[in-house]
Amino acid sequence: KQVQNIEHPSNDEVEYGGQPISINASGMVLEREAENEVQPMIETDNVAHEREAETMIEGSSEAPKIKKHRGPTKKTDIHARTLEERTPIILNCYGQPIGPTPKDVKDLSRFLGTIARTTEFAPLNYVDWPSVPTHDQIWEYVLEKFMIPPEGRSWVLETVNLSWRGYKSKLKKMYLEAVEKGSNLDELYELVPEDELKDLISYWNTSPAKEQSKKNKRNREKLDDMHTMGPSSYAALRHKLKQEDPNKQEPSKAKVYRESRIRNPKKTYKTSYGNTKANMVSFC
Repeated sequence: KQVQNIEHPSNDEVEYGGQPISINASGMVLEREAENEVQPMIETDNVAHEREAETMIEGSSEAPKIKKHRGPTKKTDIHARTLEERTPIILNCYGQPIGPTPKDVKDLSRFLGTIARTTEFAPLNYVDWPSVPTHDQIWEYVLEKFMIPPEGRSWVLETVNLSWRGYKSKLKKMYLEAVEKGSNLDELYELVPEDELKDLISYWNTSPAKEQSKKNKRNREKLDDMHTMGPSSYAALRHKLKQEDPNKQEPSKAKVYRESRIRNPKKTYKTSYGNTKANMVSFC
C-alpha cells in the first residue's frame, strides 16, 4: 500500500486499516499517530524520553535564564569513520549496549539520532516505522561505524524509530508555532524535503490526526513519575549497579527505580516529587 500508484491529491482520505488516512500524490500513506502505547525508555540525542527537564535554581529570586541550545548533534566524526576505526559495542543479555564505556554507548545513541533525521535513511511521510523500507540500509550503515553483534539490530532500529517519531513531533511543534505567528515555513523547508513536508502538513490537518493528537497530549500530561538520568539508559544503570555490587549481583527493580530518580536538591523540576517518594516508600 506504500508503493501502489494511486492518483489522488495529497489531501485525499481513504480507508487504511479501518481508519481514514491521507494519501499523497505518489500513493504514500501518511502516518497515523500512535495510540497510548508504552515505549521503552531509550535516550537519544533528539528526544529526552521521560526525562525531567531542569527549570531554575532553587531559592533564586531571579527569573530563569533562557538556555542557549547548540542545535542538533551531527556526529560528523562518527560518520567519517572508516571500517578500521569502528568502535566495538558490548551488549547485555537483552541486546542493549552497555559498554565498553558509557561514552561509547552515548555516542552510539546520539549517532542513531542523526540517522533518524536523515531522510535518505528515515523518510518522514510513512504510516509507521515498520512501513519504512530502509531498515536493512540503516543496519548496514551502522555496522560501518560500530562493531555491533547481530543481537543488537533490534535495539538499533528501535532507537532510530523513537528518535524518528520524536523528530516529527519537533517538526510539528515548529509548524504550529509558525502558523500561530503567521510566519513562513522557510526554517522547516531547510530541514525537510518539500514533498515530505507537504505530506506531513496535509496529515497534521486531518480530523483523525487532530483528535489523536489531543488524546496523546492528555495521556502525556498524566505522566508525573519520570527518571532523572539524563542521557543515560536503564541498561547502562543496571550494568553500573551490578559492577558496584561486591557479589556482582543484578540490581533489584526497586534499587534501579530509586537510583534512576535521584534529584539534585539545588534544582527544581517540572513535576512534583510526591508520587515518586510514595513509590520509593512502597518498595522498601
